Amino acid sequence: MTASTWPNQECPVYVASLMPGQAQRIVQIMRADGTLTEPEGCRNAHELARLVHHERPDVDLADPAQTYWVDRPGQWPAA
Repeated sequence: MTASTWPNQECPVYVASLMPGQAQRIVQIMRADGTLTEPEGCRNAHELARLVHHERPDVDLADPAQTYWVDRPGQWPAA
């Protein structure tokens, strides 16, 4: 994904679909300067929070205007 194809320019965190058989969800973050992080896998909410806090400490993950979930918000692959 590129900045020009980002689904919502006002929403800096993108969490990809929950895919059967995968141990993680792919996450990408738009930094404050408009650049994108490389897609990174997160296995759970703790990993997501750590990644987002590192790249965008100003983002509130509980705010749906700041975090875009493709599907099943807040759900993670079974361990």
